[in-house]
Amino acid sequence: MEKVIKVSMFKSVHSRYASGVVNLWNWLLMRNPYTALVEEIRREHNPIRLKRLKELLPAITVSCVCIERRAAKIFEYTHLICIDIDGKDNPSIPDMEKLKKRLGKLPYIMYCGLSASGKGLFCIVPYADDAEHRGVFKSLECDFEKMGINIDKSCIDECRLRFYSYDENPYINRNAENYTYDVYSSNTLENKHKQKKSYKTKPPKPQTLLIPNVIETFLRPNNLVLESGTPLTKKQKVERLLNEIIRNQVDITYYYDDWIAIGNIIKNMFDEEGRDLFHKVSSFYPNYDYDETDSEYSAMIVGQYRYNSDRLFEIAATYGLIPPIKK
Repeated sequence: MEKVIKVSMFKSVHSRYASGVVNLWNWLLMRNPYTALVEEIRREHNPIRLKRLKELLPAITVSCVCIERRAAKIFEYTHLICIDIDGKDNPSIPDMEKLKKRLGKLPYIMYCGLSASGKGLFCIVPYADDAEHRGVFKSLECDFEKMGINIDKSCIDECRLRFYSYDENPYINRNAENYTYDVYSSNTLENKHKQKKSYKTKPPKPQTLLIPNVIETFLRPNNLVLESGTPLTKKQKVERLLNEIIRNQVDITYYYDDWIAIGNIIKNMFDEEGRDLFHKVSSFYPNYDYDETDSEYSAMIVGQYRYNSDRLFEIAATYGLIPPIKK
């Protein structure tokens, strides 16, 4: 008898609350009214229309059953992790069908199939009950990197959504082995990736010219709205600073830790409405990537990390955008 694996379903990627529970195997293997939409997505070449079509697809949380997309609302873990292999992140892999067969040789791959766009793959991997989801992801990331494959970093989120997709010829192994969690490898890889933007000894950051408009703005007496003499709220101060940074096109996200802090401050104050603001602030980084930035913000939305907004002003001060913060 086939084992029923329950997962939560959401009407769209923008849904915060689950609309119900579905059997994972039915979701993966059975055609339904959305299959035709997937086929349309794979024929579409206009990126704007492609994005809108994908947003019409429902999605599931492969790793858990939850009533809301945040860790505190997880009802049950499936002990499965879903990893995405995007074509754009792996330009050296031109044939996803061949990669699917290659990955099928791994004993811990339970399912491997085409993504909704047809330009990538997603794999589902079981792991032991006492293993940690995030540790498993980091270890898998390390193993796949050794094979020359880059996997989507946002898969580290236990509540991450997986778009509906359909593959007529998926790889399936219902008796796949549990993935063995390699603590050493995952920690090694985590440190390696952090060094892309975050350093124990920070390298020289790009030179930033002092911008009189920004400094003048924050030297106004008591940070008042001059027309009314009313002190600005903390949210208004943050928004005004960010808008000045955007107007002057200054990159304040050079270091990874700063970038994450800025994103969480924006999320805590503006929630989903801050997504566009985070993109604009991030866009001045030389290696800005829209999808990476969007995935990070989605992870922040469902996360529970709190940052004091003063951190944003401290970061701005290090770039000479405002006077140093007195402590």
